[in-house]
Amino acid sequence: MKRPVAGSARSDRALHASEERLRLVMEATSDGIWDWQLATGELYFSDRWYTMLGYTPGAFPASYTAWRDRVHPDDLPAAEAAIATHIAGHSSDFSIEFRMRTSDGGWKWINGRGKVSQRDATQRALRVVGTHVDIHARKLAEDELQLSRFAIDRASLAIAWARADGRYLYANREMCRILGYRREELLQMRVVDVDPRPDAETRWQAHWQTLRAAGSLTSESERRRKDGSTLPVELSASYFEYGGEAYSIAFVRDISARKRAEAELQKHRQHLETLVGERTAELRQAMRQLVQSEKLAALGHLVAGVAHELNTPLGNARVVAGALAEQVEEFAHACESGPLRRSQLAAFVGRCREAARLLDRNTARAAELISQFKQVAIDQTSIRRRVFDLRQTVEELVASLRPQFKGRQHRVELDIPAGLQLDSYPGPLEQVLTNLVSNSLLHGFYGVERGLIRLTAGEIDDRHIRLCYSDDGNGIADSVRDRIFDPFFTTRLGSGGSGLGLYISHNLVSSVLGGTLAVDGQPGQGVRFDIVLPKVAPAANSPGDASL
Repeated sequence: MKRPVAGSARSDRALHASEERLRLVMEATSDGIWDWQLATGELYFSDRWYTMLGYTPGAFPASYTAWRDRVHPDDLPAAEAAIATHIAGHSSDFSIEFRMRTSDGGWKWINGRGKVSQRDATQRALRVVGTHVDIHARKLAEDELQLSRFAIDRASLAIAWARADGRYLYANREMCRILGYRREELLQMRVVDVDPRPDAETRWQAHWQTLRAAGSLTSESERRRKDGSTLPVELSASYFEYGGEAYSIAFVRDISARKRAEAELQKHRQHLETLVGERTAELRQAMRQLVQSEKLAALGHLVAGVAHELNTPLGNARVVAGALAEQVEEFAHACESGPLRRSQLAAFVGRCREAARLLDRNTARAAELISQFKQVAIDQTSIRRRVFDLRQTVEELVASLRPQFKGRQHRVELDIPAGLQLDSYPGPLEQVLTNLVSNSLLHGFYGVERGLIRLTAGEIDDRHIRLCYSDDGNGIADSVRDRIFDPFFTTRLGSGGSGLGLYISHNLVSSVLGGTLAVDGQPGQGVRFDIVLPKVAPAANSPGDASL
């Protein structure tokens, strides 16, 4: 009797140990465990089976109906058919995938695994045990991977993967299409097999080394189609490592249309450059003619003014000469009539002296005006370079422009120190100042009875001087200040303004004299032009270019 008792105790201990192991396994596993007694219909769900779906353990009785009600309707027929097939004796192990409803109303992918553990003499299953494994994350990843593969394979951009040796690992549909190969053919080839360049192998090695160092690379290349034709492509490649191997994934874009467009654009660009060159030459010629016209117009004003100025001394000289001739005739008649009285001789000598004095003074004045006219005329009609005194040059110019002020009460004041010498081109400088004076008379002093023009100058440093021209006239409106140096821009169209004076002045200062011309002025507050000039002007390329 003792031995059976001992054997029973050992059995109890073994059973207890087995149950303890089972408990520990159930606590340690992340899978839900189920046990289905087919003979009685009893079904058991582990706590993990409930919590895997978000339910509280025991939230509802374990039953086939409870399981069936929570399987996705689309998956239920296949799941039930698989379970029935295995229970019927066709297989002792089974694994099926289906979706089950979670506590929040969502769906989670489950892998139901089962094993028929007992059968009776008729091979009918009496008990089935198994697990529910949460495979939701894996299914989502698989779906994403499948979707990615689908998207990549049907992408409108050609995509290819290659190993370090240049052998293709993958090519999508577009890659096969643009090259004319079937996918099976491309996967037996290397990148160098579709590169038409003679040094393709060397280029691939260099490309791979650069790509591995940089991580990504964009370049242009060529690819040879199956029919032997070539096409230009743009490659955007990236380097990556996976599973201990290195790969390159490249996005290949057919740029044939872009290359044709670039070639056509280059053709049009060259044609446009030719047209621009021709039009520029024509414009330069037209501008030279306009500048020459402006010069001649300025010279015409100068000639008219000087002629007016010469009329006074030359007219006086003619009057004196005529009076002297009459006195000589009278004296000669007196001599022929008889002896001269001393008083007659003294009177004649006195009149001759006065006539000589008047003749000398008026002819000297005429000679001075002619000398100034010759100097200004020579300077304004040439690009002659010489060393000149700035004050003397400006004084001579102002003297030649004085007739333009006749009948007006405008004044010109000079504040230019003597001895300020420039090695430059006095003619263009005089033309600039002439244009500024004309601008003041035409625009600045329009409607102004008494205006003042000031010309001041001084050294900025050892190499530059500043010549400031200002008037106290109407000033410049804000809306036109930025346009006054534009060609053909004038606010007095039809009133004598050509719109070229300030434009030409700006070009002469910048291109010939090597300086800058800036303007400042407000409406009703006059205008100020600052001319900054180098003491030694740069050499002009040619008279034609210098005039512009």
